[in-house]
Amino acid sequence: MGAHRIRLAGWSPRRASLLLGAVAFTLSCGGGENGSTPVAPTTSRPAPRQLTGLEVVAERTAVRVGEVLGPLVAYGRYDDGTTGPVGATWTSSDPGVLEAAEDGAVTGIGVGVAEVSASFEGLTDALDFAVDEPTPRATRDQPNDFDGPQIHVVYALPSDVDDENLDRYGDIARSFEAMQDWLGEEIGYRLRLDTHDGALDVTYLRLPFTHQEGDGTTTDLIQVLGEAVRDAIGDSGQKIYAIYYAGRNAGLCGTANLPGPNAAVYVHREGCSSTLPGAKPGVVSTYEAVMVHEILHAFGAVPQCAPNRGTSAHVQDSPEDLMYAGAERGTRGEEALIDFGRDDFFAHGRTDCLDTANSGFWERVGPGRAALRVPRSERIDIPAADWPLRCGLE
Repeated sequence: MGAHRIRLAGWSPRRASLLLGAVAFTLSCGGGENGSTPVAPTTSRPAPRQLTGLEVVAERTAVRVGEVLGPLVAYGRYDDGTTGPVGATWTSSDPGVLEAAEDGAVTGIGVGVAEVSASFEGLTDALDFAVDEPTPRATRDQPNDFDGPQIHVVYALPSDVDDENLDRYGDIARSFEAMQDWLGEEIGYRLRLDTHDGALDVTYLRLPFTHQEGDGTTTDLIQVLGEAVRDAIGDSGQKIYAIYYAGRNAGLCGTANLPGPNAAVYVHREGCSSTLPGAKPGVVSTYEAVMVHEILHAFGAVPQCAPNRGTSAHVQDSPEDLMYAGAERGTRGEEALIDFGRDDFFAHGRTDCLDTANSGFWERVGPGRAALRVPRSERIDIPAADWPLRCGLE
């Protein structure tokens, strides 16, 4: 088949030759008025922004031997007022105390103090880190500092789950410190926590079943966990067991008996939230909120007599209430409230309906934020996608 030729109407080789000649003449002679060549307008380019400073950011600067923290982040400051992360080079002043990896992660090696510095384009910034020994691990309920009702903490792992040392590296202790500060500010009460020699008493427990065997048991898991705790460490009869379970459970964040002796959160990295307990000192995130939620269930919230109780033991009047359950995923604002309106389960003052403020597991520390009508401190950082909290009850 021959080649197809497309010819424009009125077009001929002779006309093409004449047109090309005219174009050549125009280019050679300038083609503009008075024989001048027009100059295309130019657009001036802004000068590139200049790096003026460097800042290293870490969630905390206390590390335990064997613990990996980070990666740290180095932010560049620019002359136009903007900031942004930069690919810094990381070094440790004493690798025998603290190692710094290429990506900014740091690992505690030995007890002491070391400086971790970031360098980028001739600028440097650094942070001092203190490295301590891990908290001694306890596999039993240690002697109590005081008598009476108290909440005992358990770190429970399925038999095949890697140990992330949430007890030894202080994650669980930081988690409860944040809860206690927030509760004291929000309602003027703190939990009566089981302590030994002034420190939070956390029992480490390896469970007799695998993660897969525990996953998918829904609300039955809280019963299984409670039985395993009592088999391992006994039951004083005056304790609620707050269990950090290193596993998933049918997509839930936590479970509790209503009322009862067990409250559990499920802290597997592929579970409820990407933010692990105690990740940010002094900040209540998802797992801190879940633990308070489940402990309130163990106290009896939300009772049948509550005016805003829904179909389960949760409230339905405010999506910002810590005990809310509903479909409005991600609707939480800047608040996380305990009993919106004070009429359902806490400090409502009624004698004909359970009031969890009367629980013996509280200690009074002040009037609380609502009574004082003061703004909240910045202690709440719960991702919107984690709210409302996904809770199962037994």
